[in-house]
Amino acid sequence: MRLDPPLDPTSPEARDWLEEELRKPVYREPEGLLERLWDWLGRLLSGSEGTGGLPGWTIWLAAALGLAVVAMVVLRSLRAERRMAVPGAGPVHEGPARSAAEHRASAAAALASGDPDTAVLEGYRALARSAVERTLLDDLPGRTAHEVAVALAPVFPTDAARLASAADTFDAVRYGRRAAAGDAARAVVALDKDLAATRPLLPEAGVPAGGRPR
Repeated sequence: MRLDPPLDPTSPEARDWLEEELRKPVYREPEGLLERLWDWLGRLLSGSEGTGGLPGWTIWLAAALGLAVVAMVVLRSLRAERRMAVPGAGPVHEGPARSAAEHRASAAAALASGDPDTAVLEGYRALARSAVERTLLDDLPGRTAHEVAVALAPVFPTDAARLASAADTFDAVRYGRRAAAGDAARAVVALDKDLAATRPLLPEAGVPAGGRPR
């Protein structure tokens, strides 16, 4: 459908255009409000709302305003879904500073007590704090989980994918308000353990340091 100015449709044409637009899938959520709006606009354009004496441009203006309301509702809905689907970035460490060993102990206790969410958070914080203690990362306040993963990927290249996955899990739990699965929590804790036992590839040296000791 192509609409070239000037737009001066008859009532039947305006209704056809509106129905064609509102058939698009994007307008099907949220159903309650949009269905009521559809019904009201249908009655308006059919003349059942007592608009028989109104000029055509008035009816078209009402339809345009209705579409604007629909677009606004849909846009807000999509933005809300996006916020839920893509966790917001936030700092890994919050509150008083704790050592990697303390975070590690908290993660292990959380796993033992069946609290995978806390195990994910504390396991990743242990990983990040350990990197600071080993001088692999600067102790910068406000560093996000993905910033940690990106910074450590060149240092632990064989574990880059696991770092990115652990960062996703951390953000989903901490900022996306999603529950962690037990396997995901164990994966984060295991990654921290593995990195602690891995010799880093130092960029300035340019050569591997030997991998995990046996």
